[in-house]
Amino acid sequence: MGAEGGKEKEKQVRQTVTVEEVEALLSKLPGVLSSRVVVNDWGGVEEIHILATCERHPKQIVRNVESALAARWALHVDHKKISVAQLEEIPPSSLHQRFKLSQLESYAHTAQRRLQIKVRLGGPGEGEELEGLAEGPLTPGSARRIAAEAVLTALAPVLKPGVSLSVENVGSFRLGPYEAVAVLVNVLDPRGRPEPLLGAVLAEDDPAYDAVRATLDALNRRLGILAGRVPRKG
Repeated sequence: MGAEGGKEKEKQVRQTVTVEEVEALLSKLPGVLSSRVVVNDWGGVEEIHILATCERHPKQIVRNVESALAARWALHVDHKKISVAQLEEIPPSSLHQRFKLSQLESYAHTAQRRLQIKVRLGGPGEGEELEGLAEGPLTPGSARRIAAEAVLTALAPVLKPGVSLSVENVGSFRLGPYEAVAVLVNVLDPRGRPEPLLGAVLAEDDPAYDAVRATLDALNRRLGILAGRVPRKG
């Protein structure tokens, strides 16, 4: 009875595991960029597809997948059901980028009541460069939001397929004698699941400059997960 009770308990635990939970766990393994789990009508795992960097041998990644599933949910998957695809063009170092503002340009078209802001972002490696342009109405306070959107435009080419960014909100608040600027960025993963990211900096003289720094503060900590590659100048 004890053995049967144990099996029944294990079965109940497995029934509570979702595909999203399994994929979230596998995506946290070293070298794994993304994962996709295919199940049959009864919830059994039919296929596991892993997209990874080249920092680990495919057999090691497969063993890590097997061990993670067994340790977390006592879920044992035949290694033949696990496939690994690796991307040589994505070196591990490029997954931990921190971009910074290298140039900021603002154009106010008073006749059309429009404001254009262009940003150029430099990465940690030599020659890395991204450029983004955004435009919006020329109104009080619009420079911050337009600048934040320009940063997202610049970063768009390096995002993983299916990942999208949008500016949710931009605002300022007081911290004792200081003014701070905050930017809330909404991230959608390939499955459409949202994740809010908040960045904040102490305000300086230029609202657009403050917004760019706050936006980068929100995104730089997550670019290792969001970004798939970094283009190089030339």
